[in-house]
Amino acid sequence: MKSKPELVDELNHLMAEETEAFLRYFQLRYRLRGTDRLAAEGFFDKAMQETLDHATEIAGKIRALGQTPKLEIKLSLGGGPVKLQEALAESLEFEQQALDAYKEFLPHVAGDTMLEDFIRKQIATETEHVQEITMLLE
Repeated sequence: MKSKPELVDELNHLMAEETEAFLRYFQLRYRLRGTDRLAAEGFFDKAMQETLDHATEIAGKIRALGQTPKLEIKLSLGGGPVKLQEALAESLEFEQQALDAYKEFLPHVAGDTMLEDFIRKQIATETEHVQEITMLLE
């Protein structure tokens, strides 16, 4: 298992990824127009809430380790209308990135039951998100 400062750094990175995903979902939701907007509003609202919940949970894990969460985001998002298929494809990209990040982090928390269980839960959740978006794109 990694040292506590290294774990906290990686948890801060995961928290930033979840926060970025929230911002991306937020922006995509409001770039949709017409029937695409009507069809996908619920999906994007749910995704925004889930990513915010994930970031909040990670911040709680950092606090449980006796540290203060540190959020570093460098993000610039384009504007203009987007079609639903494009928005879903972009969503799939950053959900897959989140899944990969959690999978890469898992071996680093081996032996820490609390963190290992949490990361496994996140992997299961992100896997469901990737599968759901993949099915929507079929």
